[in-house]
Amino acid sequence: MKISNSFLFDQATKNIQTAQSDVAKSREKIATGKSLVRPSDDTSKLRSIEILKSQQRKIESYDKSINFLTDRYKLEDSVLSSASDILIRLKSLAIQAANDTMATADRDIIAVEVKNLRDELVSLGNTRDVEGNFIFSGSKTETQPFVVDVMTGNVSYAGDNRRLFAAVSESRTIQSNTDGTEIFQPVERASRTYELTGFDSEGTHNFRVGESVIEFDVSAPLDQNQIKSAISSSLEASQFSSKVVVKSTDTITPGTVTNYDGVLTVSDGITTVTKDYAGTSPADLDAVLADIRAHANYGNLLFTVDKAANGTQLEYNWKADETNYQVETVTVGTLGSYTALSISDGTTTITPTVPGGGAGYASVDAAVTAIKAATNYANLGFTVAKAYNGTDIEFIWKTTGDQTATATYAATGVTNEAIATSTNKSPAASRATYTAIDGGATLGAITTSTNGVNSLGYYTENTNTANLINLTQVNITTMVQAGDSISIIDAALDKVAQMRSDLGAIENRLAYTVSNLMNIAEKTADARSRLDDADYALESARLAKAQVIQQAGTQMLAQANQLTQLVLDLLR
Repeated sequence: MKISNSFLFDQATKNIQTAQSDVAKSREKIATGKSLVRPSDDTSKLRSIEILKSQQRKIESYDKSINFLTDRYKLEDSVLSSASDILIRLKSLAIQAANDTMATADRDIIAVEVKNLRDELVSLGNTRDVEGNFIFSGSKTETQPFVVDVMTGNVSYAGDNRRLFAAVSESRTIQSNTDGTEIFQPVERASRTYELTGFDSEGTHNFRVGESVIEFDVSAPLDQNQIKSAISSSLEASQFSSKVVVKSTDTITPGTVTNYDGVLTVSDGITTVTKDYAGTSPADLDAVLADIRAHANYGNLLFTVDKAANGTQLEYNWKADETNYQVETVTVGTLGSYTALSISDGTTTITPTVPGGGAGYASVDAAVTAIKAATNYANLGFTVAKAYNGTDIEFIWKTTGDQTATATYAATGVTNEAIATSTNKSPAASRATYTAIDGGATLGAITTSTNGVNSLGYYTENTNTANLINLTQVNITTMVQAGDSISIIDAALDKVAQMRSDLGAIENRLAYTVSNLMNIAEKTADARSRLDDADYALESARLAKAQVIQQAGTQMLAQANQLTQLVLDLLR
């Protein structure tokens, strides 16, 4: 029998340590409820668990978004429901006021309630959520969306139309904010207008918008389209939502208006307004302006007629962004030699009457008169007028900008002369005219501000023009106004009903999304549980086994110690 028993000791110690490690692992898994306590337990399984954990967190995020959207749309629907009730009451009042048997005093009493109801609609438009944010201001949740002008009663929208979206699933997003003008239309969007002047030289120009400096370059020859394009590009580069517009103004020196004793003519080259002062001269320039505006054709003019700031002149302020009309200039030759004439815009052709006997036309005025009297003249795409030089004829196209159609002017009976047509697609002079008569003499000089190059403006936001009249204009003061208000209110009711229907559809969609997310969440949690959760039955068995092995190893170590005692007994 050998005394050395280190092998037995080492083996017993190793078994005890292994058993202790197994016991510790089993106890840790049972205590934490996890099958993986540390990455080294199973690296491949750990990756799968982390992917499932990330999926669960995304589902939780989607659920929060859905809860937010559901609460938001329920609040909006509640506001719209109240707005609908107010509109129904407004319609009832308008119907009452539209009754021609109602006394003026009674209608005035109803008008007070109408005003209060309109104010309440504005208040509803400025509703806040539980966090204090305005729900109808677009992305500007801290800005009151609807502002009432205390002087005029007009309502302007100070929010924006930027749309924000929230993810509610892997492949689905839903708008999370509302532009107030989508619901409480129509209102004017708040805009800032800047007027820029002094673009009379080439080089680099700049101006400031808030904290931003907008810089642009222009080169000779100066042109309104060049300047407009340069400013537009600079604004877009600075991320401004803007519309650049050219403000073209014609200035008229009307002469001594109290001496007018004939026909006053105001024209934009297409539409003409006249006033006959024969026998009765106007009292002053204000009277002339009033007469011009009172004409039935005034609203069809392409410009408004206003008194200039100096009080002694008139201005034609063009309505449209562009006032450049393509003009065809015709060198007519000897009009007295004409035997026939044909004019066409490429689609419509007219054949004006030419005086017989070889007399032709006595003058340019006679030719223009005959052309305008021709059958189908009104169907031409241009109007015909005597040119400013008094010897040519002009075709002034009715729509702005360059034309794709071709105008033709063909005269017969003229020999050894060229009947030429030249196109001026950007006329330097305005097509507007102002003619007054004083004792047979023509008065009134018209000067033009180079088609707006020296006066150009832009809007930081486009004005939101709506198809309906603003609800703040609902008026039941008279029977006619009350009748008109009914259709306005009906349109608003239709808009509110449409929005509520859209909100209901979104809420139903969110309900289906929630149901789908719950199913996905359930399957994801089950998959993660099978990978991540500890199997208590298995781990309990492993713990018991490890504990038995540990106890057995301890006993074996004790027996190894007894071998030394047996050797000593032999030596006694």
